[in-house]
Amino acid sequence: MTSPGSGVPAVELVSLTKEFADFVAVKELDLAIDDGHFFALLGPSGCGKTTTLRMIGGFEEPSSGIVRLHGEDVTGLKPYRRPVNTVFQSYALFPHLTIHENVAFGLRRQKIDPGEVNRRVGEVLELVQLTGRGRQRPRQLSGGQQQRVALARALVNHPRVLLLDEPLGALDLKLRKEMQIELKRIQQEVGITFIHVTHDQEEAMTMADTIAVMHGGTIERMGHPDEIYEDPRTTFVAGFLGASNLMDARVISPEQGKLVLGDGTPVWIEPSRLMNGATTVSVGVRPEKLHLSAPDSPLETPNRVPGTVTDASFTGASTQYLVDTQQIGEVAVTIQNLGDRRFRANDQVTVGWYPEHCFLVT
Repeated sequence: MTSPGSGVPAVELVSLTKEFADFVAVKELDLAIDDGHFFALLGPSGCGKTTTLRMIGGFEEPSSGIVRLHGEDVTGLKPYRRPVNTVFQSYALFPHLTIHENVAFGLRRQKIDPGEVNRRVGEVLELVQLTGRGRQRPRQLSGGQQQRVALARALVNHPRVLLLDEPLGALDLKLRKEMQIELKRIQQEVGITFIHVTHDQEEAMTMADTIAVMHGGTIERMGHPDEIYEDPRTTFVAGFLGASNLMDARVISPEQGKLVLGDGTPVWIEPSRLMNGATTVSVGVRPEKLHLSAPDSPLETPNRVPGTVTDASFTGASTQYLVDTQQIGEVAVTIQNLGDRRFRANDQVTVGWYPEHCFLVT
């Protein structure tokens, strides 16, 4: 097997397919995950992300295709023969064992010297910030602490790849956000490859170096979180990774980036996004990239449409508006609460946005 830093992908999937009796869960998936990266498989239920993870871990046998770990074909190997460990949503801790013994369980089965076991358990409990909790039992810990124990139990075996199957799904919102930061910190400290399956967009964007958005058993879009968010490329990704306002338009001048909406209203976009020769396009803009003003306070944005506020929801840091427009229908707008005027239902407003904030989807 290759050594870390050799340039060989930590995980490589080649035409990986999984068929069940009545449907195809994963379709000829090709994927390479760099060593030492925090990688997220993101998508809705039934998209194939968990099945893909289980095939990487050896818990599910592919119908066809190859799984390589650090250059070695492990397609036919049992889970315990692969240099991976898995953390599941259910902590699966032994309630009758102490935290120390839960973490040490796998090491003891390998008949590792007791002194070495104690040393490694101590190191990994310190890593997950549970030093001094070794004598306690799982029922004495909070949900977040139990998830840290499950993580420690996986890391103590020194896997080269750690698989995380919705590991934060059972936690409440506050704990989930805390653990997102902790997981990223731990991954950076240990430097091994983390592959995280989740349906939570914010969770994936908070932690991952690279996100693969799955849909219908295939990867629809892959890249750095901000790259995918700013340029989702497909309607599905635009709608799944955050909220988007979409509008259909005709291309009038690709060189100038000029479009027109159905009623003839001009809209401008960055010309570089119109180089594919299309004559009709679907344009998207994120709610937080839109601006609102009263009709008597003109916006400086090149793109503007009038509308009526139908709903205003105060969320603390921002206010989320729904605005009904004749040109593009109902529009979602998110405005940061920085002391500016807040609008109410039935207020007449102008919605505006800049060309550089538009993206195209198919």
